[in-house]
Parts: sequence; structure tokens; C-alpha cells
Amino acid sequence: MVSHPPPARRTIGDEFIRAGSSGVRATHPLATIPLTQIFYMLGLLPSMLMVGPLMDRLSAGVEDPDSLFLLELVAIPLGYVFPYVVLFVWLRWYERRTFFRSTGLGFGWMTLRGLGWGTVWGVAFIVGWYGIALASGIASVDRVGDFGPDGAAGMFIGGTLMLLMRVVMIGIEEQLFRGWMLQAVGARWGVLAGVLVSSVCFSAFHFFNLAILLPGSTLHEPHWVLMLNIFLWSVFAALITLSSGNLWAATAFHAAVLILPWFLFTITVPDGVGQWLGQSEAMGLVVLVIAEPSHYAGGAGFAGLFEGLPATGAMLVLIAGAWFWLRRGGANGLRETQSSASVSASS
Repeated sequence: MVSHPPPARRTIGDEFIRAGSSGVRATHPLATIPLTQIFYMLGLLPSMLMVGPLMDRLSAGVEDPDSLFLLELVAIPLGYVFPYVVLFVWLRWYERRTFFRSTGLGFGWMTLRGLGWGTVWGVAFIVGWYGIALASGIASVDRVGDFGPDGAAGMFIGGTLMLLMRVVMIGIEEQLFRGWMLQAVGARWGVLAGVLVSSVCFSAFHFFNLAILLPGSTLHEPHWVLMLNIFLWSVFAALITLSSGNLWAATAFHAAVLILPWFLFTITVPDGVGQWLGQSEAMGLVVLVIAEPSHYAGGAGFAGLFEGLPATGAMLVLIAGAWFWLRRGGANGLRETQSSASVSASS
């Protein structure tokens, strides 16, 4: 009797990384660093030259706020379709692989599951931010159950539409960095390198971006707290992407953290102070106010709850949870790379 070692095993995250090499050729990892910015900038050009001016003409003279909201609901996602097109052309023409499935945006049962889990992670982050801000005295509860003139149902419907719109808008960022770049670097230099390189580049993308060359573009102020937070956010997003094998959870988390604090778990600042929603304009299930907005407390820029030291603390806790989920999911999600036909042979 001759015993053979058990067949090599591969985790869901390994398969996600390998999917980046499923085409005829792969883009060199170093090339993805400038190309992510170039593709994004090229994708924004049609929006600035065509979609923006067209919507300005259509909205001229429209005074009904609901009609304006619907126009924005169409215009904003439409403006972000073109960056997808640029990446699609590269993947299909140069790498010659599938666009959605191989980069982690395939559609199926994992879509709803990923969006659901990502939203849960997002709510957990918001609750953590709340807890740290309240415990430290950075923020205080301003009011509860203020749903505005449209009531709870109207606020929930409008907020849900904004959430779906944001998924379309930021899906391309996830696909460029957590999909394409993470796969390219991970396949050549290992998963750890993929996580670190994609996270550093994603953080830098928000402060030093070629899109600033386009009229009307603005970037975040490069403060070390925000830069650290976006890096940690990217590490967390990479971990849940490797755990699930797709980008839907990371995309939903990204969208939920940016949108839910505007209409459900609302964080605001005094009117005329900072760049967040003003205290008198805010509505939501629970409304918190930051008395003195700053880079350390939050409310100084336009990055939402990714700002401030409360975000740092909450994100570190989530990274620990995502790491545990990755390790446990890897153990439960292992799949045989060989046929299960034989693990041993007899002679």
C-alpha cells in the first residue's frame, strides 16, 4: 500500500486571485498602478463633456424637487458607466478575459448575498463609529426620529435609491483596485503583496489623482488620519473580497458607509461649520452632531464616516473580524484542486 499526500487545496481567495490570470495575457502589476488612474480619468471625460451638459439643459427650468431628484438619480450613475467601459475594453481586448465574473462582479446568488453581508459590515462600522464618538465626547445625540416632511417611508425609499445609485458609482473603484490590481499583484507577488499594494494605491488615489486635471474635480485634503483610514478601509475591503471571492460585499460596505449616515444613522455638524450635512438640514432615525469638526473628530472634509479617529478605531476592529472571517471561511471554503477520485492508491 502506497499512501499519497492529500491533494493540494485552494481557498476561495486563491481562486479569486487566479481568475485574474484566466485570459490570454495578464497586465504586469506595476502597469496597473498608473493605468488605474488613467482608465478612471478617461472614463470621466464623456460624463463631463456629454452627460453633464445634457442634464444641465434638461434640468433648466425644473423647479419640482422630486423631478430634480429623479434626474440626478439617472445622471449620476450614467456618468460613472464610462469608466467601466474603459476597463471592459482593456480586459476584453488586451487580457482577453471576462469582464464581470473574472474580476469579482459576476451576477448570481452571490450578488444579493454579498450586498447583504457588505451592508451588515457597513452598519457594524457605523455603530462602532457612533460608540467611539459618543464615549469620547466627540459627538452627542441631537434628536431621534426626525424623518422630514416625506415621513419615514419617503425617507427610506429615497435613501435606498441613493444607496443603489452609490453602488453603481463606486463599483468601478472596487473593480479597479480590489478586482484588477489585487489580482494582478497577488498572482505575481503573493496575496499579502496584493493587499498592501492595492491598499496603498487606493489610498493615494483619493489624494493624488490624475482626474484633478479635469475641470471641476476635487480631491481630499491629504491629512494623515484620513490617509490611514482609507488605507485601513482598503485592507478591510480586500480581506472580505478574499473571503467571499467577489467584490459585492466590499462594494456594499463602501456604499453603505457613505450613504446610511445621510438618512438613517445620521452624523451632522453645526450649520455653516465643516463640509458635512448641516445640523438643521439633517434627518434620520438617530441624528448625532459633532460640535467641533476636525480631521481628528471628523466632519472637516467630504469623506463621510471615513474621517476622524473614531473611524480608525472602528476600522481596526472590523479588520480583526474580517481576518477571523477569512481564516474561518478559508477552512470551510476549501475546495479540492484535483479530482476527488483518489487520495491514495494501492499496489
